[in-house]
Amino acid sequence: MKLTPRITLTFVVYAAALLAAVGFLAYNSGRAALRSATISELQSTAIEKQGALEAWVEEKRQDIARLAQDPGTLTHAVELYDAPSGSPEAANAHRLLLEEILPRSAGGEFMSLMVIDPRSGQVVASSDPTEEGKLKEDRPYFLQGKAGPYVENLYYSVALQEPAMTSAAPLRAPDGRLVGVLAGRIDLDEMNAIISRRSGLHESDDTLLVSTSNLFVTQPRFVIDPVVLQRGIHTQAVERCLEGRSGAIDQLDYRGVPAIAVYTWLPERELCLIVKMDQAEAYAPTRSFGRAVAAISALALVAAVVIAVVLARSLTLPILGLQAGVARFGQGDLGFRLPDSSRDELGSLAREFNARADSLAQKDTSLRARAAELEAANRELEAFSYSVSHDLRAPLRAVDGFSRILLEEHAASLDGEARRYLDLVRDNTQKMGHLIDDLLAFSRLGRQEFGRRTVQPANLARQALDQLNGERVAREVEIEIDEMPEALADPVLLRQLYVNLLSNALKFTRKRDPARIHVGSRTEDGKPVYFVQDNGVGFDMAYVGKLFGVFQRLHRAEDYEGTGVGLAIVQRIVHRHGGRVWAEGAVDRGATFSFTLPERSGT
Repeated sequence: MKLTPRITLTFVVYAAALLAAVGFLAYNSGRAALRSATISELQSTAIEKQGALEAWVEEKRQDIARLAQDPGTLTHAVELYDAPSGSPEAANAHRLLLEEILPRSAGGEFMSLMVIDPRSGQVVASSDPTEEGKLKEDRPYFLQGKAGPYVENLYYSVALQEPAMTSAAPLRAPDGRLVGVLAGRIDLDEMNAIISRRSGLHESDDTLLVSTSNLFVTQPRFVIDPVVLQRGIHTQAVERCLEGRSGAIDQLDYRGVPAIAVYTWLPERELCLIVKMDQAEAYAPTRSFGRAVAAISALALVAAVVIAVVLARSLTLPILGLQAGVARFGQGDLGFRLPDSSRDELGSLAREFNARADSLAQKDTSLRARAAELEAANRELEAFSYSVSHDLRAPLRAVDGFSRILLEEHAASLDGEARRYLDLVRDNTQKMGHLIDDLLAFSRLGRQEFGRRTVQPANLARQALDQLNGERVAREVEIEIDEMPEALADPVLLRQLYVNLLSNALKFTRKRDPARIHVGSRTEDGKPVYFVQDNGVGFDMAYVGKLFGVFQRLHRAEDYEGTGVGLAIVQRIVHRHGGRVWAEGAVDRGATFSFTLPERSGT
């Protein structure tokens, strides 16, 4: 990717990440603030509902106490208590007592009122005729009502087959005698109205009372069927509240809708108060806020793109100018110089470039002069090489020829020692001739035409082995040539490489029976490595650095013939191909010569 779009993209990505992070933090912060505000409002509602409920219960306690102290009600209760059972006096007192309590039950403070005999717990008078004669001796409101005004918490009335709350107060004669207990059934619609009373500020708010049996005590807003003391509720808020705890929680409400709920345990009433609101309504402002943040972020991102493009171009235009200038310089225009008038970093870079360009131009001039000198020296060296090949060969041939004539024509007049000396002269002149040939071959490698193409190394190794058949005569030699990966190489030079390595292997395995030579390849780091391995005399790895030097030998000339140039030629061939060559071995344990070549897919 070019520099301008890369700088632009980097700036835009950074700006987008920054805007996204800020928007995310702002959104979460706003959501947390809304949750906190919603919980505070729900807690305020819970406190208000708790207070209103306690005030209503206290009002019902005071109402029953006031009725129990009414003179008319108290007078007729004493008369009924003192009159013999079944007597006209008792019947009259009963009638008068009903006249007192009926107006207070039919549309009054209570749904029904009854007077209970404190001795037996039997209802002796009631605004509901079906209740008269029934025993209430075990009811909490009767037992507690004998001592003072009392309101029994919500319970399920088997007789009424519905939930009920009853308040009670003692009826005492002027002399302090307990002549009865006045009990009144409370209208629960009043309690439901208190709990369900709403501010109208929200659409999904709801307040519930739940019993210790996980039953609804008040009717929830979003349920049509009657559920009071008939249907259970098992939300997380209810479960925690019934453990005697108070707090707030995000949960699924009784409809399975996500909601924020505040739960409060009412120990005196043994009820759980739940005030909740749907999360969708509570967090609704965050959606509009999120849309606003997204719109602002989009506008900011557009502005960031524009700024990034302008900034990138202001930075990259001078750099592109530098790039074009460097390209011209690299193409050979050594006289080109960059404008360096600016005082910023780019100006400093241009001035540094111009200084380096001046230095390179001077060095180029010097190198051209040296190249010319080297070219002349190479021509002189080549001429010297040819001179050596011709001028040295003639005397060597003369020495060898005259020595041969002496041995052939005057052998009879020469003693054994003289003939041995002449043999040594001929042997050394032939070695010197071989050395001259190798040196000329080594020097010609640099000038030899180099034509690289796809070759089969195994085929070239077999051709090289055919050239060396004479060295295998009267010997047991086992030679294995594997199939190897194709390579890019000059076939003539690579065949010469295998000739030298195989000749070396045959020479140093001469004392092995059988001699074993392995030509193959292996893979290192995913690339082929070619090798020639033998079981010959090997060498000491301490001297491995001398193997590829000209005239360097690790074995005595008396033991193994050679000029010490063969491995140097191998190294030069490998280097011309752009590969590397190395050797591994141990004394009397053979040697392995490895080298690399470009792969077929290479260039």
